[in-house]
Amino acid sequence: MSARIASGGWSAERCRAAAAVARMLAPAVIVAACAGGETGASPVIDRDSAGIAIVENDLTRLSTMCTVESEPAVSIGSDDGGADYELHRVFGASRLSDGRIVLVNQGSQQLRFYDQAGQFLMSAGRAGQGPGEFSDAFYLWVLPGDTVWVGDYRPWQFLVFSPDGEWVRTVRPTPLYPNSPNTINVLDDGRAVLAERPFQPYGPRFELREITVVIHGGDGVLLDTVGTFPDGRWGTVGDAPGSPGLYPLFESFARIDAAGSRLLTGHMSEASLNVFAADDTLRLERIVRWTAGSRDISQDDVDAERVRLAEPYEDLDPARRAMFVEPLISEDRPVADRFPAYASAMLGRDGRIWIREYARPRGPQTQRWVAFDADGHFQCLATLPEVDQVYEIGSDYMLALDRDDLGVERVVLHSLAGPINRD
Repeated sequence: MSARIASGGWSAERCRAAAAVARMLAPAVIVAACAGGETGASPVIDRDSAGIAIVENDLTRLSTMCTVESEPAVSIGSDDGGADYELHRVFGASRLSDGRIVLVNQGSQQLRFYDQAGQFLMSAGRAGQGPGEFSDAFYLWVLPGDTVWVGDYRPWQFLVFSPDGEWVRTVRPTPLYPNSPNTINVLDDGRAVLAERPFQPYGPRFELREITVVIHGGDGVLLDTVGTFPDGRWGTVGDAPGSPGLYPLFESFARIDAAGSRLLTGHMSEASLNVFAADDTLRLERIVRWTAGSRDISQDDVDAERVRLAEPYEDLDPARRAMFVEPLISEDRPVADRFPAYASAMLGRDGRIWIREYARPRGPQTQRWVAFDADGHFQCLATLPEVDQVYEIGSDYMLALDRDDLGVERVVLHSLAGPINRD
């Protein structure tokens, strides 16, 4: 997002170009951005448009830091600690209100509970088709009262457990989802926010796909459709049988997250998130924007990205390299017009809004995040340790999946502090 957008005014050309994406994200985006507005001296500006709060953050003038300890305060997982500490295909973890950590270990089809120091306490669930048993345990969510919702498929369903690991009930969304949805979230009241991208075969033309977001009730019944969002262009390089489906280098996609009683929607092509209040009805509450700097893509960026993509496969045999690697780095693979404005967005357990900056191929490959408070005002910048996946961010911790040099999975908890003003 340019400085001009952050100060409240888009050019007519930019408005027309953004209309196709923004109409799907939220009509108020176009209304608010193109309506003009006064430029203020503050790096964080609050405005209002038809009852929708608009918050604009100039990150070029904001440098307050949150700090994340580089060494984990808790580490769960090893290859020599016994079966209870052997992790394989961990698909989610969360911290309970008493400090215990619960994770879902798909390799053993178990829900596992550990104490505040990472010592094993108990497990729940097992492989099977009966009550409290998993076919493919997949992600988890902790709701008020420390009830634990665990995804399972096929077909997609939720198994609900008590804080003590007792199976309570199974909730199967209808209509049925044969596989796991592309996006899955559970609100505090048990409503599920699910999103699916309809299956379409890939062809040599790179065509825009869409993802549809819906809400199911706590009993699984379909309640409402949130919207249909553009979700990247997909195609193949060449028309050989088995050619992998690809997207253009540096492509932008829809980003959806939900937690508590709020829903985020956005598109990586714009430095903006729509925040919905998910009460009895779904209501657009505010739009949060921030500056993202220059997003121009150079040929040097493209060359660096091709090197980065090919590097892990240097020792692959020639036939497999031709099939799977050459399309990745082919000059026939399209390139996006601009870098994405951000990489991902998530709601913290404490209500904060977090975005992960998009790492450029010629820049530091660190996980740098920006935190906004619940109202969308900038709070701090944070550089997170090098981890595979961030599962959860709370008021004073970050919970993530990590792997050691041998590839052994670990669930780690890093202490989070701040904000600290570095000016």
